[in-house]
Amino acid sequence: MPRSLGLPENFLSPFSMPALLIVRPENRLREDAAVCLAAGWQPLPLPLIRIEADAVALTALPARIADADAVFWVSPTAVETAAGALPAPGRALHVAVGAGTAAALNRAGLSGIAAPPQGNDSEAVLALPLWRQLPPQAKILLVRGSGGRDWLRQQLTARGFQVACADIYRRLPAAPPWPFSADNPPDAAWVTSAELVGLLFGQAPPNLAQALKTLLYFTHHPRIAAALRQHGAQRIQLLASPSELSAALAALSEQQMEAPACARQNIEKGTA
Repeated sequence: MPRSLGLPENFLSPFSMPALLIVRPENRLREDAAVCLAAGWQPLPLPLIRIEADAVALTALPARIADADAVFWVSPTAVETAAGALPAPGRALHVAVGAGTAAALNRAGLSGIAAPPQGNDSEAVLALPLWRQLPPQAKILLVRGSGGRDWLRQQLTARGFQVACADIYRRLPAAPPWPFSADNPPDAAWVTSAELVGLLFGQAPPNLAQALKTLLYFTHHPRIAAALRQHGAQRIQLLASPSELSAALAALSEQQMEAPACARQNIEKGTA
């Protein structure tokens, strides 16, 4: 399917708006599209996952939070899904997987959030000093989606905590139309989970499979980069955090604009 967002015919020119394939759950597309546009890029959304809240789990969530000593939030999606079920701030310490999740908790009215100063995964969370400060047998509640990574639960259980999980939403595969064609691929792609990498290459039409392997991919975690390489992608730029996407897009735009200027200078000097 060709690009259908009013782009000019000379789209692939370095002086045209470049395009970013956004491989994200549908509920995260709006903010990433805004980042793209602010950086002078055209967003091409490809929502391969949709989020479905678990009404029963959400009904039980306020009482489970009130009973916990610490509550870990796995993502901004977890916070936003639970927004209508959050109790008034109580004794529980709230822990975020990263800065984006901490910001979502602040928007939901919670403060004093613990989050890793660097990193945005379970390993960074486990390194926080708060786990050494909690009493033995403290009750820890992990708020997440079903079928998520179980590593943190296992590690906290091994340290003697009473760990429970509140699986408040499900990630369901989606099959949206593909927003580009093989002869007019995007300039880069942004993907934020290994699960999405599998869906991206697993659902790709045969005529787009090779184009996907040659894209430049932005991602923010080595596990996702490894998944991309397993599917044949070679051009991968690892960001320290999702918040660096805007700067990465701006830098790539600058490189694309400098390239033709250098070529013109070489021609004028007779060195091309």
